[in-house]
Amino acid sequence: MEPRRRLAAGLAVAALVLITVGAAALVFDAGSSNNVGPASNRSPTASAHAGTPTPSPSPSSTPSVPAGSGIPATPSLLLSPTPVVSASPSGSSAVFVKVGDGFAYVADDGTQEPVPLVPGLGVAVNSGRATYFALASNRYGLKADSYAGEFMPLVTMGQPDGSSAQTGGVVLVGPVVSRLVSDSLAAAQSDADRWVVALPIDIRKSSGSQVSVSFDKFGLAGWSSTPRVVVKFAGSLPIVEAVPANGGFHVLVEQLGVTRWQVIDPVRLGLPPDSIDPGHVMNELLVYGNGTPSVSRDKFFDVRAAVGSLMLTAASDVSVSLVVNGSRADLGADKVLTVGDVPIFVASL
Repeated sequence: MEPRRRLAAGLAVAALVLITVGAAALVFDAGSSNNVGPASNRSPTASAHAGTPTPSPSPSSTPSVPAGSGIPATPSLLLSPTPVVSASPSGSSAVFVKVGDGFAYVADDGTQEPVPLVPGLGVAVNSGRATYFALASNRYGLKADSYAGEFMPLVTMGQPDGSSAQTGGVVLVGPVVSRLVSDSLAAAQSDADRWVVALPIDIRKSSGSQVSVSFDKFGLAGWSSTPRVVVKFAGSLPIVEAVPANGGFHVLVEQLGVTRWQVIDPVRLGLPPDSIDPGHVMNELLVYGNGTPSVSRDKFFDVRAAVGSLMLTAASDVSVSLVVNGSRADLGADKVLTVGDVPIFVASL
């Protein structure tokens, strides 16, 4: 046989051997993949609770956090090997996992957000949602086991250094917000500091969409350098009463010029128009936005409204400032009502 023909025959035999080996490898790989399925195919636990007197046992290496004691320490966060929920409502691979006596949300990229524990409330995870319920020992006047709010993981909040962090957000019912506001005001060192912003937007219907909480000085065009907290979101959401000691609310939508709508507390009308009144600071908070409102005429409600009462629905963004003619107050992350570093939103009734 000529050398050229010998070489061709040798190559043909080598190719046949490689094809045979490759086929065997494919069969082996297919068999292996049938033995180990993706985490999302595991059967989820139908329901799990945190903050109850008898929490589910966790591995001994997992830090134990008493119910209602605050946010679990993230540096020592240990995750249980099996997720409590296999998928989030948006259909992504994000999950809630059991951590000590509480839960953490783990995003697609592995980012971990502890679900904050609120004193007097427990946490239940079911069907991809983390909801709060009242413990028998709660101090909010809620019936034991009644619904008290929800943790929304897709919330970012501006930080003191100018950055933004994925903190998640907590939506709580009116009685809980009222008590937490009262506690915050009681801890203030002076009358001028006795004000706090519970974010007056019910973001529960934003599930699957990002919500951002940021701070700047671009509020109220025409009133230069007006500090504000601005909440940006997709769609249209309920804007609700968030001041426990309110005198009602006025929704103003006509001939404003600088915004599409504003909400003021009628108590404000009886206060000095050119300076912030230390005894009624909360009543001088101004809520406003440029998104399309659900009302086309001014709306007046002149008796005290329960926290969580619907004022209007609005799209785009919602801002809050503490401002009167010629006087305004700084508004940063330290003035937003939080549990730990997680901002608190108000649930609509």
